[in-house]
Amino acid sequence: MGRPPLPLGTPGKVQFVHLSSGHTQARVLFRDFDGRVRLVSKNARTRAAAERALKVALAERQAPPGTGAITSSTLLSELAALWLEAPHGWSTGTERTYKSVIRNQVVPALGALRAREVTPGVVSRALRAIAERHGPSAAKSAKACLSGMFGLAIEDGAIAANPVRDASARISVTKKSPRALTREEVTTLTGWLRANERALAADIPDLVDWMLATGCRIGEALALRHGSNGDGRPLLDLDAKTWEVNATVVRVPKQGLLVQPRPKTAAGWRVIAVPDFAVGMIRARPAPGPGGLVFTGPEASTPRDPSNASGDLRQLLDSFDCDACQCTGFTLATDGSFALGMRGQRVRCDAGPWSWVTSHVFRKTVATRLDEAGLSPRQVADQLGHANPSMTLDVYFGRQVVSAEAAKALDR
Repeated sequence: MGRPPLPLGTPGKVQFVHLSSGHTQARVLFRDFDGRVRLVSKNARTRAAAERALKVALAERQAPPGTGAITSSTLLSELAALWLEAPHGWSTGTERTYKSVIRNQVVPALGALRAREVTPGVVSRALRAIAERHGPSAAKSAKACLSGMFGLAIEDGAIAANPVRDASARISVTKKSPRALTREEVTTLTGWLRANERALAADIPDLVDWMLATGCRIGEALALRHGSNGDGRPLLDLDAKTWEVNATVVRVPKQGLLVQPRPKTAAGWRVIAVPDFAVGMIRARPAPGPGGLVFTGPEASTPRDPSNASGDLRQLLDSFDCDACQCTGFTLATDGSFALGMRGQRVRCDAGPWSWVTSHVFRKTVATRLDEAGLSPRQVADQLGHANPSMTLDVYFGRQVVSAEAAKALDR
């Protein structure tokens, strides 16, 4: 009966050979992860040094070497770059976010380590450090990136298990209770915007009305345009009172602002009905800009930047009925001048009664109004462009009190 083979990834007995040069060679047979037995050897001046060098070489072979571009010796900074270059089908915004997380959190924390050196404990310590320095949301995004990176390494045969999966660090992000505008607040806000000269100059009232009429994201609203889709049907059909949401405005590095020919997610593509007041508002607007865009940038020839539009809206809302900043939208110093930040910029005032409102609150308001009207979570999710109604229920319904119908059903 023959000798049983070595288990995968294990060495045999170490042998020592004295070379004519005076050095000592430590050698051993090692059964690699492809099943083949190979001779591994290291030379040094002394027997102990040769044995130490051989142990280091064997440690490097303890993880599968990988057959592709990724091996167990690949630095995490290199692995991150390969993961970002792989096809994922991300939206432009998601890709920009992950690149920022890799550059600012993942690489500084773990980029100098090799794939085989990363254990669940190393991942946990890194995530805790990121949470302390940059907040739990950054740590959560970093965890998602690391999980994807090691998943790619597993596919390439470089490692056998994903250390992120077994990491003990639990990153908890405090979720705020969904809050939506009441009907009275909507009336007050839209009326104030219509009467405000700064809001009118920044073309904010119509933009807000469109978001409140459709529940769309601000990038989708800024991609609103006349024209036709690939099948020849109109994107914005004012006669049929429908709008096909099939694009969003994004900023692409080295390219500038573009109308991305797809929404944020696959579920974001949808055709929604438009209320009468919004149809009348669009009809009353000036002629569309280049490409049929309804809401254009300051030069009326380029798409409007969603970040700039959100900033304009935020400054207006900060100033609305705020005594702390005297309705300026900026924090005031003791002498009445504007307080300045570290880079000389004016500091936002968030003490006003309307400072909590953002463009995303309009989506929550639409979801809440539709829920109050008796539409099912699936119907509301379709209106907002969500793949799962659970997202709509958990994040977008601004309900605080359970319906009185529940009390009636339980009444004795």
